Amino acid sequence: MMKVAVTKVGKRAGVVSVALLAGIFVPLLVWVAIITAFRQIFAEWQATRPQLLSGNLACSIDANCPPGYECIGGRCLPRPS
Repeated sequence: MMKVAVTKVGKRAGVVSVALLAGIFVPLLVWVAIITAFRQIFAEWQATRPQLLSGNLACSIDANCPPGYECIGGRCLPRPS
C-alpha cells in the first residue's frame, strides 16, 4: 500500500518537474531562435549590400530584386522616391 502511494507521488513529481522545465526552457529557446534568425538576416544583408550599392546585382524581373529595388536594364537599382 505504501509502495503504491510513493510511486504515485514520484510520478506526479516527475510530471511537475517536466512541466516546470518546459515552462522555463521553451521561452529561452524561442529567444535563441529569434536571435539566430536576426543574425542570419543581418549576415545576408551585409553580404548583399555591396552588390546593391555597386549596381552589380543582375535581374530579369522586379521579383529578382530585394525590396526597395527594381529591375532596370538587367540590374537591380534603387526605386526613385
